[in-house]
Amino acid sequence: MQNLTNDQKANLYNQYLFRYERIQEQIRQIKAENFELSPANEQKVKILEMEARKIFNETSRLYK
Repeated sequence: MQNLTNDQKANLYNQYLFRYERIQEQIRQIKAENFELSPANEQKVKILEMEARKIFNETSRLYK
């Protein structure tokens, strides 16, 4: 990460948190609609979970 001010880091953190929560909600919706996930829905969930992990990692790097 470049040299960011604490305000910039806080802004980025809030953006990441919003995106992460949106992804988590999408995952919940997919799982709530179907008791057993179809292969297509399983793939969607895996992709969303990977995106959530990326966001988590980006957030972690803000404060290193």
